[in-house]
Amino acid sequence: MTSQKLTIVLLLVLMTSLFSVGLFSGPADLSMADQWLALRNGEGVAGTILWQLRLPRLCMAVLSGAALAMSGMLMQTYFRNPLAGPSVLGVTSGATLGVALVSLGGLAIGVPWGLSGSVSGALLGSWAVMLILGAVVGLFRSRTALLIFGLMVGYLTGAMVTVLQAGAEAGALQAFVVWGMGSFAQATWTGVMTLGMAFAIGAVWCFRWCHVLDMWTLGKLTALSMGVNERRLTWGLLGWTGALAGLVTAWCGPIAFLGLATPHLVRIMVPKSRHIDWVLPVVLTGSVLALMSDLIVRFVGIPLNAVLSIMGAPVVLWLLLRRSPGNSSSVKA
Repeated sequence: MTSQKLTIVLLLVLMTSLFSVGLFSGPADLSMADQWLALRNGEGVAGTILWQLRLPRLCMAVLSGAALAMSGMLMQTYFRNPLAGPSVLGVTSGATLGVALVSLGGLAIGVPWGLSGSVSGALLGSWAVMLILGAVVGLFRSRTALLIFGLMVGYLTGAMVTVLQAGAEAGALQAFVVWGMGSFAQATWTGVMTLGMAFAIGAVWCFRWCHVLDMWTLGKLTALSMGVNERRLTWGLLGWTGALAGLVTAWCGPIAFLGLATPHLVRIMVPKSRHIDWVLPVVLTGSVLALMSDLIVRFVGIPLNAVLSIMGAPVVLWLLLRRSPGNSSSVKA
């Protein structure tokens, strides 16, 4: 069995185990027999807990982790920068600004936008940032400069969010701050179905363009000489990563580190491989990390983004140290 197949099998087993633990454990005093019966018929208090609370939450965690991990892989490949990701390049910040404009700005002028407005705001905010990045990508010779540009866009949108927070009503501000900590607990079946359909279409696009992504890693000029349509690749990739990051942010808040750290973990498990071999391990690893983080949130009681930062920051630090000039492993022979 190849390392890729073994990794996929292990990730599937781990994801199934974490999903089962999350489904059949919690503060409610329910016997296993009651939970199995409620899972089949959906009746009673146990049925409500399983079908309206735990299952949507777990499904949202699986889809969010998978969507952010795939987005991170695509962005790191396109920008040819290992530190690229939805949160680093300002995409998540753009989605956050869109939600803030609806939830804080909308309430301030007395307009009850509701959830549909938040989703629309997140999508428009993330797409706006991706459009900016797509417009300026050709102006930078250095991908590091583009990364810094994305960080500055993130800081700018963050400043706008702060201005909206300063003038918001107390209730709306409290709700927005709690939302900003990140959580899968507010998931609904509507959100799960919407994100699931978007992720399915995005995954199909990713699989169909894997060979193009492989050519893109050889360099822009080489890829163009091999027949790569840069315009279609750029807007397809930016469109789907922006949509996935925006939808996850709308329902779960600005989730940190999953999109940035997950592809690097997969490259350790499945080294020197093609994109077609990376996609499924990346998606499964993102789901496993999201489920693991959600279990820690449920049983320890700390915010989701704090858990993800504790898990993801060491990966980024390791990456920086590994690529530093003083590290002998980063020096080419």
